[in-house]
Amino acid sequence: MSKGLKIILFWSLAFPAIITIGRIIIDYFLGREIELISFTAVFLGTCAAGLIFGGPLVYLVSKSKEKIH
Repeated sequence: MSKGLKIILFWSLAFPAIITIGRIIIDYFLGREIELISFTAVFLGTCAAGLIFGGPLVYLVSKSKEKIH
């Protein structure tokens, strides 16, 4: 698997999963009601942001660092 694909997959799947699980844990310890619909919205929104902004930005930065060195 290419380096670019790994970066995009991380920022569009793994990072949103980590954020969503973290929010579920925080809400559990604070005693708030856990509604899966609201966490689904958080997960999908973070996926879209990672796919559109996060992944390509990190990939371009890593490519520019390779060209400098």
